[in-house]
Amino acid sequence: MWRPLSSFERFTQQGNTTLLCVLMVMTLASSLLRLKSSSIHYGTQQVNDEKKYLTAFYQAQSALAWGGSYEWSMHLGWQCPASPSSSFSVCLWRATPTEGWLRGSSEKSEWLLWQRVIFPKTSPSRSQRHRRGWIDDCPLSVEQCLER
Repeated sequence: MWRPLSSFERFTQQGNTTLLCVLMVMTLASSLLRLKSSSIHYGTQQVNDEKKYLTAFYQAQSALAWGGSYEWSMHLGWQCPASPSSSFSVCLWRATPTEGWLRGSSEKSEWLLWQRVIFPKTSPSRSQRHRRGWIDDCPLSVEQCLER
């Protein structure tokens, strides 16, 4: 049968409400920490992907810079000298005695950068970058691109 609680019984039952509130706050905090942890994990993956991307890009840039100072032979077609670093490679497609395309690639060929170059008559083995020679895709025919 129902009866009113004494003041002592009311006092002892107030702890249950406090305990329930503490448990709710702890559950909420635990959920927030789990969400934050997964957010940090995802952010770390993005940073690592960006690092790999930039490393590969700068390796290809280094290949083009090295290829720009290399002394190329006069024969037409593909030339791929051994690079001083294993982190990049460079090739030249010499289309004419005065024009060609440098291809710089990263260590795992994740990045391929192309640069149009010219060979001055005064120094036919030294390439010079063409002012508007940057291109992202292979500027040659499909057969030529797949040749090397």
